[in-house]
Amino acid sequence: MINIMDKIFQSNGFKYTEELRSKEEAGVNQNAVLKRIYVNEYDEMYFIVEGMLDMNILDEIIGICSNAEGNGEIPKSYKSNWFLILLTTIDGDLSWEQRKRVLFIEENKYFCRKYVMWYNIAEKQRVEELCEGDYSVENINEIIGNYENFCDYKEYDESGYGCLSRIFIKLPFLNLANLETTDKTIYYFIKKKLDDLHINLIQQLEEGNLDEIYGEIELSEKEIKEIDKKIALLTEEKK
Repeated sequence: MINIMDKIFQSNGFKYTEELRSKEEAGVNQNAVLKRIYVNEYDEMYFIVEGMLDMNILDEIIGICSNAEGNGEIPKSYKSNWFLILLTTIDGDLSWEQRKRVLFIEENKYFCRKYVMWYNIAEKQRVEELCEGDYSVENINEIIGNYENFCDYKEYDESGYGCLSRIFIKLPFLNLANLETTDKTIYYFIKKKLDDLHINLIQQLEEGNLDEIYGEIELSEKEIKEIDKKIALLTEEKK
């Protein structure tokens, strides 16, 4: 799985920092081992750790994070956008005890956000077959969004689709990559919505002409009360 992760990160604007990883791995001789550190131009930093879901795993992860926090060579900007991904191999499905450990790790808020990416060998192989070497966010989105793939997953428990969906969830930069951005203000969207109802509504609202607004559109008594309440709150905030 570490090779798949490497291709995903490098296909999506991240670079592997061998120097930082070499310094951080010093003294680590336990189950959880820091394997990779990736950073990008937005100062996001990802630690990729491998380890089994045993009873000491969270303590060992915290130890890795503590060492990194004290490392002055890692810029503060990276530490402000820091994520840790634990890669762990399982046999079949997660046991109840393993699920509890996943929950404890992912809910732990010390140092950075943490995610557990569990998988079995069959799932990993199917992911490789599905992606066919293309681990760009566009291709991953296309595979996950394919209706036939989804039906195979629901009907036949397609392990590769389930594992790839898990990767998509556990790597925040994948599900944020396609979010649309805009330079438009909230005022623009409010005005657009009001213009759809009546062209003069935004002007009447800015001037506080409630009677004129009521005259322009037909509202139920309940809607009028709601508008009065929201306008009262806005008026109070401006004082």
